[in-house]
Amino acid sequence: MPDTDRRKLLKTIAAGATVGPATLLSGCTGGDAKTDVGGSTTEQSEQDTETGSSGGSDATDSLSLRILLDHPFDQFDHNTGWMGPPARDIYQNLVDRDYDMKLQPGMLKSWSFENDNSDLVMTLREGITFHDGSSFDASHVKWFMMDYLMNGSGTSYMVDGVVDDVVIEDTYTARVKLANPAPNLLWNLSSGYAAVPSKGAYEKHGDDYGRSIAVGSGPYKWKTRDGDRHLVLERFEEYDWSPDWIGHEGAGNAKEITYDVITGTASRTAAIETGEADAILTGLPPTKVQSYENNDEITVYRADGRQIRWLGFNLNPEKAGVIAEDLNLRKAISYAIDRKSIVDGLFQGLGQPGVNLLPPTVPSQDISDEYNHSFDLDKSKSLMEDAGWTVNPGGVSTKDGEEASFELLTTNASTARNLATIYQEQASKIGVELKPKVVDEATVQSRIKDGDFETIVEGYTWQNADILDWFFAFDMTPYPAWFGVQEGREEDMRANELIEAGMSAGSWEDRIQKFKKAHEYLMENLVPAAPVHYPEGISAVRSEVEGYEFYTLGTTAETISK
Repeated sequence: MPDTDRRKLLKTIAAGATVGPATLLSGCTGGDAKTDVGGSTTEQSEQDTETGSSGGSDATDSLSLRILLDHPFDQFDHNTGWMGPPARDIYQNLVDRDYDMKLQPGMLKSWSFENDNSDLVMTLREGITFHDGSSFDASHVKWFMMDYLMNGSGTSYMVDGVVDDVVIEDTYTARVKLANPAPNLLWNLSSGYAAVPSKGAYEKHGDDYGRSIAVGSGPYKWKTRDGDRHLVLERFEEYDWSPDWIGHEGAGNAKEITYDVITGTASRTAAIETGEADAILTGLPPTKVQSYENNDEITVYRADGRQIRWLGFNLNPEKAGVIAEDLNLRKAISYAIDRKSIVDGLFQGLGQPGVNLLPPTVPSQDISDEYNHSFDLDKSKSLMEDAGWTVNPGGVSTKDGEEASFELLTTNASTARNLATIYQEQASKIGVELKPKVVDEATVQSRIKDGDFETIVEGYTWQNADILDWFFAFDMTPYPAWFGVQEGREEDMRANELIEAGMSAGSWEDRIQKFKKAHEYLMENLVPAAPVHYPEGISAVRSEVEGYEFYTLGTTAETISK
């Protein structure tokens, strides 16, 4: 699969579809990809006013739910960077991920690889219809993969250079002809970007599709939308094809579901505390978790998330000088970060200390412990000494007449600024001066793309090892500017070879193992970032709500009632 083809998603994200904060709130769930840098617009003051619907669920209607989010909606099709949890109610996928994030049949009954993994045979579930009454069959799969995904600005990477053709063998059997073995295709088809729409509705509504209407085959259908902060869905009465792993039969329990976006933290939490809302799906502040866990009226759901916060380094010597040239210096800074104190202090004990470049829900995160990083001040100081750094009387280390003093780029969001202050204080213990530079998000994005930074407060949300390819392969556009990985340096060439081996692996297990090797190499020989924090996925639900299951990708709404 050509590199330029399999990497088109990043062009969409880089253009601003979902570029956001490293200051990820612990409750974030929803769309698959977020590239998170700097600060979050969701972190607003306690005095922020409520946005969205002002009314709560009618207490006399046990089948009406109101769910709160902290992110405005985007367009509900493959051009969006964040469709949000409602997309999981409107749409279904050919392939699902269950509560444990393992691949499961969705709209497919089964699948198999044949002819030395060059064919993917899909057996479709029969009887599925879309909200507009149109049928789901093998011809729809062909259109979906060869037209909809192939021409989507955020989805073409899934199939372009991967899928040669889709052959309709019969009404409910489609044979996907692969350009080469593609074990990652099934995972891609389970992502929010690969939700399956009605062909007729998509073609009928053109540019308005995803804004004024979205038509899928999920348990709830579009009723009304008010801007990017209020959406009402109603039960799809004909729905009777919930995937087996969800454990539900028939139409959804709730008659109607209202999604409201409330960006103000105080307003969002007040709504669930007073019963005006039934759940906070994204944006539950860490400061509220303990009190809610002790509140009989609210249930808190927690699980491993898909996110990571880190202190990023620019590896381009022309842009970042000694921070890019000195591996031991980067390692020393990483070992100087007291992750547990950050998790316990700044994040109220929520989440885990970061140890490497992948979240804990990604199989290739589980590398040999010798390559993981944790707080070790003695080791940090030893690395500085071995590299020839000496602390001068002013407290800043020097080497060959150059000081270990670097700008730390961040946004003005509260968590980002707090992290910058902590990084600054902890790095000072080894004589490294990190000088926070607070700018707005647009400036951060511009400087990243120009490679104009030395160190940065950063993070991302993703659940696949191909994030290593996106960030650290030197031929990825525009992301090499983020970390300065460049063709010509021997260590970068080796990293690129290992990453490419993972991307071109012939099976899923082989892919995991090859990405582990690439991951270990990055942690030992490049250290493009100091991993700091794995936030948890957290949501809060009123205790009278029944049938709720925590699902890191959004909701399984058909099971919920109250």
